[in-house]
Amino acid sequence: MQETGTDRGKAVTRGYEHIIGKPLPLAPVPDLAAVRAALLFEFPYARGTVDRLLADLVGRTQATLRPTLLVGPPGAGKSRLGARLAHHLGLVLWRVDATRDSGASLGGLDRRWATSEPAHAVMAVARAGCANPLILLDELEKSATRTDNGRLWDALLPMLEAETARTYQDPAFQVEVDLSHVSWLATSNSVEGLPGPLLDRLRVLEMPAPSAVHLEALLEPILARIAADRGLDPAFLPVLDGDAVSLIRRGWRGGSIRRLTRLVEALVTARETLETRQ
Repeated sequence: MQETGTDRGKAVTRGYEHIIGKPLPLAPVPDLAAVRAALLFEFPYARGTVDRLLADLVGRTQATLRPTLLVGPPGAGKSRLGARLAHHLGLVLWRVDATRDSGASLGGLDRRWATSEPAHAVMAVARAGCANPLILLDELEKSATRTDNGRLWDALLPMLEAETARTYQDPAFQVEVDLSHVSWLATSNSVEGLPGPLLDRLRVLEMPAPSAVHLEALLEPILARIAADRGLDPAFLPVLDGDAVSLIRRGWRGGSIRRLTRLVEALVTARETLETRQ
């Protein structure tokens, strides 16, 4: 990124001095076998999806994924997979809620406006201090279709292809910035309604919903997450014996991970309450 010279330009770029005109490092590819094992521990039902995502990084030195859209039913764990993928790859995660952000916000606001700010990808790079953060776009299919402030779908297009991303003209900085190393991962419940030019630039991967056969494999990572949320070692949570698993199985026959997590949390809380009374 080149320096900008006007007073307004200096005001807009304040806080970004650490990336302007400076070569930025690229987060390296970590041990992919370890990343795969960690992800399959949490998402045992999504082996094919995990493997296709990680295949992008085989034989590479820098961790940059192809622009990808994860499509699956609500509660399948699409957004969490994206977040955990970033975590295990050692990439800074930048989340965008497609139901709220407009194209003007995602692509950057012109410096003529008092609320001017650079593109989300530039802000993500600045936060990361490296050129390859991972941007997670939640609920892409629910993005606004009005064009008052620009459609998010349209703003995405030049940032999804390496050639145009490499020379992206940021409207706030009014210079070319190289966003070609940024990883884009979007989620959607379906592809219905998404424009063709956008789908042409995204690899579409199915995110399957877990079935009842995955229940026991899912309990350990769910308990680990509950313990982490409570700041506890998982060993301090009540043990879920066969009777407890049978109760959960009757209430969850597959589908939403969120529903399963709520059931497990409720049972853990009930067991904790019972233990304190004894």
